[in-house]
Formats: sequence, structure tokens, C-alpha cells
Amino acid sequence: MRVHTPRTMRTNGFRKSFVLGVSVFVLLVYLFLNEYYHGGRGRFADVLGNVAPLWMRNRTMADAVDSEGGKNDVNTTAPTASATSYTFVYTTIGLDPQYPEPPGDLGTEVKIDTNDTEVSAMIQDGLINQGLNQYASDLMSVRRRLKDVRDPWCREPGRYPTDLPATSVVIIFYNEAWSVLVRTVHSILDRSPANLVREIVLVDDFSNLPHLKTQLEEYFASIPKVRIMRAPKRLGLIRARMFGGKSTKTDIITYLDAHVEVTVGWLEALIAPVAKNSTTITIPTIDWIDENNMKHRIEHAPTYVGAYDWDLNFGWWGRWSMKKKYENKMEPFDTPAMAGGLFTISRSFFERLGWYDEGFDIYGIENIELSMKSWMCGGKMVTVPCSRVAHIQKMGHPYLAKESKDVVRSNSIRLAEVWMDEYKGIIFDIYGIPHYLEEEFGSVATRKAVREAANCRPFQYYLENAFPEMHNPLVPGAFRGEMHNVALGNASCLTYRVEGNFLGMAPCDGLQKTQYWTHNYYQELNNYKNCIDAVSERVEVYGCHRSRGNQAWEYMVNTQQIRSVKRDTCLTLESRTNVTVTLVPCDASKPEQKWSVNFIELDVSMLIEAQKKT
Repeated sequence: MRVHTPRTMRTNGFRKSFVLGVSVFVLLVYLFLNEYYHGGRGRFADVLGNVAPLWMRNRTMADAVDSEGGKNDVNTTAPTASATSYTFVYTTIGLDPQYPEPPGDLGTEVKIDTNDTEVSAMIQDGLINQGLNQYASDLMSVRRRLKDVRDPWCREPGRYPTDLPATSVVIIFYNEAWSVLVRTVHSILDRSPANLVREIVLVDDFSNLPHLKTQLEEYFASIPKVRIMRAPKRLGLIRARMFGGKSTKTDIITYLDAHVEVTVGWLEALIAPVAKNSTTITIPTIDWIDENNMKHRIEHAPTYVGAYDWDLNFGWWGRWSMKKKYENKMEPFDTPAMAGGLFTISRSFFERLGWYDEGFDIYGIENIELSMKSWMCGGKMVTVPCSRVAHIQKMGHPYLAKESKDVVRSNSIRLAEVWMDEYKGIIFDIYGIPHYLEEEFGSVATRKAVREAANCRPFQYYLENAFPEMHNPLVPGAFRGEMHNVALGNASCLTYRVEGNFLGMAPCDGLQKTQYWTHNYYQELNNYKNCIDAVSERVEVYGCHRSRGNQAWEYMVNTQQIRSVKRDTCLTLESRTNVTVTLVPCDASKPEQKWSVNFIELDVSMLIEAQKKT
């Protein structure tokens, strides 16, 4: 039998107190570390990075990041050789060794077993609802690491001033996938110098997905720089950008889409030209995140420039096709058009340009409007090769998924009326209308007043200085107005009536409705977006598709014939009825094949000469 003396009892009590104290201390340390990083992958490495001595943060980028994107905690680069005490600091997370390497790390593709039918179904749901492989995105870390893909010239010490101003980053989202939106924000916080990001403004354009409500607010509650705004009703992307931009607190505004991942050095490179000249708009080099597997693809973006054709739809052209050449391919270069969602702009310049046209609906063409007026109103637009931002090009446009109105048509015609001067007729021709229809598209008086107040130059100036590579908009024999068959004379007009799908000759009424035709840039015979289609020997009318093919026609000026490019036959009045038109072999001697039209008069000599020099 053991006897507990007072001494042994004191010893046991001390041991128990010591064990309890150590346990409490360990628990407190764990809670501190967990709270410090808000939980998640790599938290211990991140904490060490945040509490590391300052001398560790002053290492050069070459020391901080290896050639594969780096697994160090802090990434730094000195902006000037004379200011070694100042560094741009980025926080990059290390991988926690207790977890396997996360899918998609360093921009690799997410590999998925598509033989699993349940997984395949989830992938298809994401592609349909989000326009991307949401299943793959959800598998990845919301703080995915990306490699530094900049050219060595961009990384050189002293490349950017030490006193760059801060910017507000504005992101519009509408029913965005959780992982995609949150990853966008984390990439900004992790790969931007903290002193250059004043705030990140998330503008909710009346989303209805529950994870974008309280859950989103709670997630970012501990990050003061993130501010969430809620639109009181559905504004559409264009008006939502203005809603968010006007609420910002800085002189410089940076817009990003809600489905991007920025890379190291992106922000300094974008801000610097705007800080130097407030009338310059900067655009990052936009890399591609493959919407099917989330792979970061970097191979093509630096060789392309934003542009568009006469339908005003944005596209990528090769830099080699541009007339202005640059000895240093890494310098910001003049650009005729932006893709739309990613750019940095001076607030004062945006205000002088009238922000966007408030008459624009939902989405589309606002990028072309801003591109044109930036050049016409005393500024310019440049692409910045040293700023690399990866963007998911979604399948389709979720903003337009449930929109019955052709908002691109409406926005295009408003833009043309305000900004394109005598060239606006080219846009009207593409849509088969005779002139601006205020009853349909609304008044543009206030927009014209904005242009006048900003003392903007003519559209011809834009073509000559920003976009001399633009194509000649006039096809041979381009015309607009009534079409008269020579066999019948000017009292009869080619007519298309939707009711009964009638196409044929009828007495002219002069109303510019069912008898108004344009032979336009896309070689169409177009009446209010209804195009004559060479089906076989028959002609029918279908919606215009701008792909030429059956809807491509050639007006032969010398013979007045209209030839189907696809069928190599001519549009002919059927003499038996003097009403029906058909396609028969071309014969210049037949008056039934001759058509009297009004040719378009427009001086495009500058564009023709520019094309000859290409």
C-alpha cells in the first residue's frame, strides 16, 4: 500500500499543472496560426513568410522565386537601383507538406477521370451554367500558384518608379462560381504590392446564387481592402462597371473580370503608363485559362493585339500586321481596341469621356466605344506586355443567356451614330437599316454633347492614327436603297415581307422598310437583318449570318448583274410572272438580270492606300 505524503502530492500537482499549462500553450499557438492565415492549405508556410525578418524580404527576385514559379513565401523585386530600401512585396504561399500537391498548381491542367459518369455530368453542368469546367476549378486551391511568365526585361531592377499611386480594383460579378471569383480576389491580394491596392470593389449585379450572399460577405469580412457592393436591381455589365467605378476612392481605377488570375508584376506595369500620362489607358497582356481543364496557356498572347472588323466585334490580330513597329517588343504598344473587361484608366479621363453610354444595354460594344473615344478625345490606348493576366474565356456569355433583345445590334448602332461620323452608314448597312431610328434605339443627344464637350477629333483621325490597318469597308458595287429591275423600270421595287415570307417585285412605296436593301461589307443583300440566300436555283430569305457562303453576292458594275458567289448564277426576274426572282445562268444581254441601284459614296482612299503598303 502506497502512502501519499504531502511532498509527493505537491509533486504530482506540479506535474499536472505543468502538463495542463503546456497543453493550453500549444492550443493557443495552434489557434493563433490558424486564425492568422484564416485556415487552408499552406497556412504554416504563409505565417512564417509574414513574420519573417525584414532582411529576408529584401532579397532579389532571383533569390525569392525559382524558374518554376517558386515555392518561397515572399517574392520581392527592387524597382530602382538607387532606392534599395524600397521593394515591391508579394506574398506567395508555400505548399504544406502534409497535403498532396493540389490540382492545377503552377498553372498545370486539372486531370479528371471522365469515365466516371457522375463526374462527367458535373462537368457538363458547369460548362452549361458557367461556361467553364467548374468541377475542375472547384478541385483547385483558391490560392493557386502561377509561374512568373514575364520577359526578363520586365523583371529588371528599376523598371518602375517607387512612387506609383494606388488603384482601386473593380470586379463585376453575376452568378459567378465560388471558386472562380474567390481565386480572382486571392490572386490580386497575393500577387500585387499591397501599397498599390487601395481597395478591391466586388460589384454584385443582382446575383441570385446563395453562395454570393452572406457566405461571400463572411469570407472576406476579415480583409478590409475587399468591399462588396450590391446593385439594387439587375444593371447589366456595362452599367454595373459605372456603378462600381464611381464609388471608388482613388484617382486610378483598374477593372478586372471576375474569372481571372493575375501574375507577379501585373499591376506595376499597368499603373506606370497611366501615372505618367493620365490620358493613357492600359491593357494587360491577356493569357488564356483553358475553360475545359483550367490550364494556364501563355504561348500566344504576347504576339497578338486587340482589334475588330466592321461588325465591331472584337478579335485578336497578329502584332506583325500592325504598321507601327517597336524595336523593344516588351514596351507598351499602341492598340486600336481592347477586349473590354481588363484595363486601367484615370478616373478624371474616364469622367471626361462620359464613362460608358448609359443607353447601352447589358453587355457588348462598350469596349469598342471606349477604344475609339480614347484616341479621338486626346488620349491613347496601349497594351502592356509586362502585365500578364490569365483569363477564362467562357463558352458563351452568361450575361446574355436569357436576353431576348439583340443588345449588340442596339449598342453598335448607338455607337455608330455618336462616334463614327460619315462611316456610321457602314454599320447601318451591316444591319440593313437606312438611318438611325431614335424610336427604337433611343436619343443620343447627351452622348453627342459629351463628345462635343471633350473636344474630340473626327473618326477619320482614329482610323489614320490608331487603326490604319482597318479594312476597306466598301465591296465593289456597294449600294443601299431600292433595287429596281431594268425590265420593269423604277416603279417596281424588290420587296421582302415577313408576313407570308414574300420575296418579289412590288410597286415602290418609298417607305424604306420592306423595300430597303444594302449590299454591304459582308457582300449581303440585306433588309433589316434579313438576307437573300442562294439555296439552289431558288432564292429564299433567312436571318443574316455574315459568313458569306449562300448569302454572298457580287454586283457587277459593268453589266448591272448580281451574281451569287456560291452558285455562280445571277439574280433574275422571272418574265412569266414579273414578280418572282430566281437564279439562272448569267447572261448580260437579258434585261431581267439587270438591276438599277444607288451606289454608296464614301472616301476610303486612305484605307485603300494603307492596305497597299501592308
